[in-house]
Amino acid sequence: MLYDEYNREERYVCSHLFRLLHDWIAPSSSGKKMAEFLALSGMTSAPVDWSALKIFSEVALIRDAYFARKPQVSPFMDSLVSHIAAQEGVVSYTHFGDMPQTLTDPALTHPKQILEKARSEGMKLSDSDQRVYGSVQAAFNAKPDLAIAGPKDLIVYEAKFTQAFDPGQLERTTKIADIWATILYADLGFATKPKVLIARIGHASADPDVSWNWLAEAAASTYAAQDRTRIALANAVAFLQRPHGA
Repeated sequence: MLYDEYNREERYVCSHLFRLLHDWIAPSSSGKKMAEFLALSGMTSAPVDWSALKIFSEVALIRDAYFARKPQVSPFMDSLVSHIAAQEGVVSYTHFGDMPQTLTDPALTHPKQILEKARSEGMKLSDSDQRVYGSVQAAFNAKPDLAIAGPKDLIVYEAKFTQAFDPGQLERTTKIADIWATILYADLGFATKPKVLIARIGHASADPDVSWNWLAEAAASTYAAQDRTRIALANAVAFLQRPHGA
């Protein structure tokens, strides 16, 4: 049996999906398949200019936005921490600008290390601060599988290959997408806050918004028989249909 036929790596199939989507918005494409994909994803108003869509994979937007703003990170971090506190329903907490400098100086501590650094320095943070900055750490570690920025809509995808969807992970993805749309929408090319949609890509049996079966069939109508993306997606579906791939 060839590795092509039993590759279980989620990022492998997602990388072929990334290529497929870009081919659907290429100048030579009619955009029909992309329109169908976006409709399945929940977008009700399809854009006219397909080339204007921005498609991102393994999206570490918060991490990279912080890096791009160094060393003047305080305005961004103040907004981020405030937004996360509101998401978590925490009213009383220490604002980023009021934390000790050793925890806020980007040359000394990365935001995802604040809790660890505080413990190592013997600083006692309140339960509220631990909750807020624990969520800040999670936000910096988050990398949703795929995102598409349209004229007015931001669609963020959770893709699962062999694994089941995790309600907790979907909730975290929803919160991350809300952060992007609220304080980082300009970085994604939006003039104002976009409408946010969360969509799932997965095994047909999991009743996702978009199934790998649909994508494999769409790839078959897009590429020649020996195209690597067509082969990869067809093999992915065949693998999932085996008892051990469910």
